[in-house]
Amino acid sequence: MKKLLSARGMMIILAALLAVALSAFAAGCGSDDDSTSSSAAPAAPASTSGGATSSADTSATSTPADTSGGTGETVKIVSDLPLQGASATQTKQMVEGIQLYLDQIGKKAGNYSVEYTSNDDATASAGKWDPEKCASNAQSYLADESILGVIGTFNSGCAQIEIPVLNDGPVAMVSPANTLIGLTKGGTGAEADEPDKYYPSGERNYGRVVASDDYQGAAAAQEMQKLGVKSVYIMHDNEAYGKGVATSFKDAAEKLGLEVKGFEPYDPKASDYTATFNRVKGVEGVFVGAIIDNNGEKIIKDKVSVLGDNNAVKLFGPDGMFVNDVLKIKEAEGMYLSVAGGTPESITGKGKEYLDAVAAKTGEKPEVYTAYAIAATQLLLKAIENSDGTRPSVVEQLFQVSVPAEESATGRELKLDENGDIAGAKDISFSQVTGGDFKSIETISPEA
Repeated sequence: MKKLLSARGMMIILAALLAVALSAFAAGCGSDDDSTSSSAAPAAPASTSGGATSSADTSATSTPADTSGGTGETVKIVSDLPLQGASATQTKQMVEGIQLYLDQIGKKAGNYSVEYTSNDDATASAGKWDPEKCASNAQSYLADESILGVIGTFNSGCAQIEIPVLNDGPVAMVSPANTLIGLTKGGTGAEADEPDKYYPSGERNYGRVVASDDYQGAAAAQEMQKLGVKSVYIMHDNEAYGKGVATSFKDAAEKLGLEVKGFEPYDPKASDYTATFNRVKGVEGVFVGAIIDNNGEKIIKDKVSVLGDNNAVKLFGPDGMFVNDVLKIKEAEGMYLSVAGGTPESITGKGKEYLDAVAAKTGEKPEVYTAYAIAATQLLLKAIENSDGTRPSVVEQLFQVSVPAEESATGRELKLDENGDIAGAKDISFSQVTGGDFKSIETISPEA
């Protein structure tokens, strides 16, 4: 059975796309003085293939349900992740983790047989997640009533678009990586109309299994202070996530007494950032609020070129830059990176078993959010298992069920609070690029 997108849903999509477009324009206005590139990226074409079963979307892969021994009906779940761009190595491994876990449990959620499809919310033209693709994907999930849940999104900006569309179902949505504060709660770092604007029905349908950026920003400021930094320059890509985590860092840094020498957006399309770093010579630390896809490699290289190595002038990046491919950038040596949870090396028990299996299958070391992709799957499947097989029931159960620590892919209990935040787990972990690998520094649970 198909459900047509309501007029309210269409208005939500149009409003969300307009907000993203305005954000992109603002990012262009904050470009580096020496940039010779255009101030804003051209709009990506509308996707026509975002559906969970669309044959036109060649990036989507489907894992049919194993119906042998199944006593209940077959239900569908999908993942919605950017499978193109600089984040793709990480997100493709997350898909491998989801598929491997489903294989291990026989593609079952209680009496339900589960069919899984991996979908891409990125486009080649954007080179990362694309607002129009996110909107198209969300519409297709809403229309296909056999889809009971979405594992995603990866990027908070994409979540801003998809959550209110899926709220119209309601369709349950569990993110393994969204950290934007305003997706679930208000307060410092959130916009005035957040989070209510994402839930037009008045009921929540979304949760995440990672800590939010009020904790990540505070932790990064504390870690930088421990390293003796007294002055810091803050730059961000002006996307919802990048600006959000940078704002949280700024607020925490100022409370700790660090001198903020600048807080500026940069143009992700710029060809050179040396003018920016020349303006702030003398700072002892740099914080970059961004995803690696937004010219993160060039930012790292130009920072080192102008300000020196990262042990002398500390360079911090958040989880959006914490990808294994950073290790291929020689200028990243000494860089500090944070993740909203535990690093792969710190995860023990069942979670370590899952990560070891993924590493054996892919031949690659685990990425930081692979365990959390499995965890999001675990929580969604538990909700489906305890539901009556309808969308409203799955959403209701999402806020009632839990996965015990001994079964969890993260080694921590998986349970959502009433806002959709992971209950009781506010850990932020830090690693430093050392000798071409990540060296775990510490895990802290700051006060936001």
